[in-house]
Amino acid sequence: MLVLSVILSSMWLAWTLLVDFFVIPAVFAQVPDFFMAGHLGITVFTRLNQLEFPLASLLFLLSILQVKKYTTPKLLIPLCFLLLGIAGLYLFSLTPKLTMLTEAWEYAERMGTLGLAGEDVQQLHQSYHRTYVALDSVKILLLLIHITVIGVFLSRRNR
Repeated sequence: MLVLSVILSSMWLAWTLLVDFFVIPAVFAQVPDFFMAGHLGITVFTRLNQLEFPLASLLFLLSILQVKKYTTPKLLIPLCFLLLGIAGLYLFSLTPKLTMLTEAWEYAERMGTLGLAGEDVQQLHQSYHRTYVALDSVKILLLLIHITVIGVFLSRRNR
């Protein structure tokens, strides 16, 4: 179970780094239309969120089982709970809100009604986007800690 947790966490970390630092920047660099790039980015993140939530749930369950079976550090439970919370926030709140705001912003731009209300939509969109980026930074840090804690525990146990 411990090795499975490390593998799953490493996969999650790898795809997060790949998407955050390579895929999405490449999309916005190569796709000339901002809204088209945004829709593609939202599609990618929606699909990832649909993978992250079950994976985070599984890691949380494994952390509970591991603490009971292997007496691994109890730090794993709150760590995995935070990861589950971030994944849930993405799937059920942030990504749907960003999707809705992007559509509203695009519609206002297309209709030529961007004005003050459009600026509010843009600011709200940017606020949610900054929250998403900050949470992704926290998620990366938590995944690194998770992998490290289990790795250290496994290395000490195998001595």
